[in-house]
Amino acid sequence: MTLNRLALVLSILLLGLGPGAFAQESGEVSVRILDEPIDDLRAYSDAVLSDSAATAPTESMNVVVGRSNATSDVLLVPYYEVDRRDPQGANTLFAVRNETDREVPVRILYLTVVGAVEQQVQELTLAPHATRTVNLRDVPGLPADASGIARGLVVLGAVGTTADSSELLSGDFFFVDPETGYATGNTLVNMSLDDSGNEFCAEWGTRYLRGGGFGGSSIFRFVVDEPAGARDIDPPTAVGTIYDEAGTAIQSFEIRTDAYTFDLRSAELAPESAPFGSLSIRFPATRGALLVEHSGFETLSIAFKAACRDQVE
Repeated sequence: MTLNRLALVLSILLLGLGPGAFAQESGEVSVRILDEPIDDLRAYSDAVLSDSAATAPTESMNVVVGRSNATSDVLLVPYYEVDRRDPQGANTLFAVRNETDREVPVRILYLTVVGAVEQQVQELTLAPHATRTVNLRDVPGLPADASGIARGLVVLGAVGTTADSSELLSGDFFFVDPETGYATGNTLVNMSLDDSGNEFCAEWGTRYLRGGGFGGSSIFRFVVDEPAGARDIDPPTAVGTIYDEAGTAIQSFEIRTDAYTFDLRSAELAPESAPFGSLSIRFPATRGALLVEHSGFETLSIAFKAACRDQVE
C-alpha cells in the first residue's frame, strides 16, 4: 500500500459528490415475477446484458464516497432505519471497535438509500481496544420520508494509516423496535477495493421462510455497488430463482431499483404454496452483499449473511 492511501484511507469520506447529486433518484424497488423459472442465472444475466437497448447504471458506491484504487477498504452498516416521529419506534444502532493497541481516528459517512443526498459526516478517535456505540436516533440531519422514516447506509473507516480498515476495526449493527420487543443484527460488511476480504459478490444463495406453523418470514437486505436497472430498458439490478425444499425451481423474478440499499420480504419473492425453500440471487451488471433475517411468532428473529456463490459451478 502506498503513501497515497494515507491521505484518504478515508478520503473515502471526502464529499467528492456534493449534496443533491442523486436528488432525482427515487429509491423505489420493483419486483417482476417471470413467466418461467430460470435454470441458469449466469446465462440469463449474460442474455439480459446483451439484449438491453440501453444501460443507465447508478454510479458506483466507490464514486459516491470518493474512493479510488489508492484508498483503503471500508466497513458498512448495510441498512439503517429510524422512526423520526416516534421516540419509541424502530431504530438502528451500530458499534465500532478498535482492535489495536494504539489510537485510531475513524471517519463515518451517513448516506441515504440513493447515495450522496444530504450526507452527514462524523469523526471520532477510538482509544486502544475501545468500542463506540452510535445510536442513529442521535445523529442529526438524517432525512426522513413522508412517513417519518429515515433510511440509508453507513460507511466507516480508519483515517491516516497505511493499514486497511478491516485490519484495525471491527463492528456490528442491530435494528430494534422497543414497542414490539423486536431486535435483530449482524456484523459490519467489508467493502474492499480488491478481493482480499471483500464481501461483495455477484451471486448469492440462502434459505427462506414464508408461513408454516410458526408464522415464519424472511427479510432480504441488499447492498448494491452499482444499482443498474431503474428502467425497463436497462438490465435489472438483480435476478433470482426460488427453489422448494426438494430443489425444484418454482419461480423466478427480476428486481429493478436505483437504490444502493433496500430490503424485500419473502412474501414479495416466494409463492405462498412453498413456505420453506431457498433462493439464488444474481446481480447481472455489478456486485453486492445480501443479508438475511428470519423471524417467527412476530418478534423472534435471527440474522446472518447469505452465502457467496461466485466460485460455485
